[in-house]
Amino acid sequence: MSSILNRVQLFLTEANKASVPISSTIINEFGEACKNAFIKQFVEERETKFKPRMSSIGRPLCQLQMEKSGAEAETPPYNSKMRFIFGDLVEALAVAILKSSGIKIDDFQKKVKYVFGDDEINGTYDVKIMDKIWDIKSASPYAFQYKFGESGGFNALLKDDPFGYVPKDIYMQGQMIKNLEGGLLLINLQENGL
Repeated sequence: MSSILNRVQLFLTEANKASVPISSTIINEFGEACKNAFIKQFVEERETKFKPRMSSIGRPLCQLQMEKSGAEAETPPYNSKMRFIFGDLVEALAVAILKSSGIKIDDFQKKVKYVFGDDEINGTYDVKIMDKIWDIKSASPYAFQYKFGESGGFNALLKDDPFGYVPKDIYMQGQMIKNLEGGLLLINLQENGL
């Protein structure tokens, strides 16, 4: 992680001094990712039938059972879509900055599937760098410091891990279905840094 962080910080430091060359490919990919984020959050129809997803791993079993039973979910707060799209946009920006920093991204937003019997679990991983899967997350200053950062660090995440980050490799019937061996690329939204 330190080599990634160092390269990003060096690139951003140089960008503060003067304009930096960014390829038109990276700019176009960023624009496309932003457009797709908007479509995903506001235009696409969501599947209403319960289906386990890789992003569900780590959520409480009782919550998944309630979803599967068809229990009516609480209406999300009015600003939920805005929070979700901010996360998508921050992720797109992080990838553009990573690429502009000279970091080779092997894969981005790759769909993955694990089939078992007549069922399957689908998901998408964020980014693959140096043959390792990384999850890109934006965090409030509080979460950055107390959930992921120095004040709470990994020990705080061990106590409260609603997204299942702690078990970096998750196995189902002996096969790995989720691998975060790279870890988290966390963006502090107050400082806007990695």
